[in-house]
Amino acid sequence: MNVKINKTKTLIEFFMRNYIKDVKIAIDMTVGNGFDSKNILEILQPEKLYCFDIQQEALDNSKILLEKYSNCELILENHKNFDKYIKENIDFAIYNLGYLPKGDKYITTNAKDVEESLKKLLEKLNSKGAIFITFYIGHSAGQIESLEISKFLQNLNQKEYTILKCTFENQKNNPPYVVMIQKI
Repeated sequence: MNVKINKTKTLIEFFMRNYIKDVKIAIDMTVGNGFDSKNILEILQPEKLYCFDIQQEALDNSKILLEKYSNCELILENHKNFDKYIKENIDFAIYNLGYLPKGDKYITTNAKDVEESLKKLLEKLNSKGAIFITFYIGHSAGQIESLEISKFLQNLNQKEYTILKCTFENQKNNPPYVVMIQKI
């Protein structure tokens, strides 16, 4: 197998293509520029994809990239409030934490909001449903977020959830890492 996994996005795409199946409802909790959303729509082909971001700039960027898809909805809202918009159970969700690439580096996700949304999401996650979180620890806000969310994840019941952490051990300068949570 010739799989290039030197980047977190490629790693997540590998899992999406080979491991994640039968996705009806998906959420991009941090739509950013829309690249994760586009991959979800093309690879997983959900019936519906909900895309959240707190920045209008992110939604504007994503709207252009996703304009040919009728099964996605862009929502200007903090992901911690996703339950106000989504009543269905969820099969797949993704978080790409940190700040908007090429955006304001002072507008970042934070552990409190991520943890609040995760608690709600885990309750609505279908059996065999998966959540991917990419942590960017190359900046101080990302390091704090990583530590706090890791504490939360370590306390999840192992009889209910499997958690896999993928790191790039030989990369320099605090490389990002990916966590996958799957409901048993």
